[in-house]
Amino acid sequence: MEHPVDNQFNQSSSMPMNMPMYTPETAISNIVGQIDPNTIVDNLNHSLKGEFYDKERGMWVMNPSKEPLVNDACRGFIISYVTGIMNNNSTMGTISEKQLGFLMESVIEDLGKEFVCNLEKFGFVSPGPGYTKNVFENKGTPDSSRMSSVSNMIIRAVFSCYTRSLNGMESRKMWSSLNMTDNLNYGPQQEQSSSWMGKMFGR
Repeated sequence: MEHPVDNQFNQSSSMPMNMPMYTPETAISNIVGQIDPNTIVDNLNHSLKGEFYDKERGMWVMNPSKEPLVNDACRGFIISYVTGIMNNNSTMGTISEKQLGFLMESVIEDLGKEFVCNLEKFGFVSPGPGYTKNVFENKGTPDSSRMSSVSNMIIRAVFSCYTRSLNGMESRKMWSSLNMTDNLNYGPQQEQSSSWMGKMFGR
């Protein structure tokens, strides 16, 4: 008479031991979505509005002080600026450390000039008599701490985006992952068929 434990062992031992390990597509999509430059820019836009993401409510909400980090004019410039330099081309390109340094220097210079030249328009000094008529004098003591925190937030976001293209790191990882996934064999018929990359390049 066979013992029930023996039957369970025999059944489990007959199962294939070379089952492929994989990450659920929903988890992969979630990760990819979070690191997408467009998502980063959107999150930056919410932060500049003074909003934060409430996980319990599943939505962006205003901070308790009800005050944005910058006014609409400043936020409009920042989002327009970073949208032009933070995209899939930024992450999928190939740059060297020296080129990365030059890119970051230009970003720092651009932000510095724009903030200094638009102190009143961007709300870093008190409004002058011609503010409502878009006549800005840029007089007064600027809120240097707010200028510094906002500019550093932008610089860190841009830097994190561009470091992913350092020496083509992200593009190489993506193509390597696609090639590996396409070559996973789950049956004898798939083993004989060439990959989609092989067909593309005549292999």
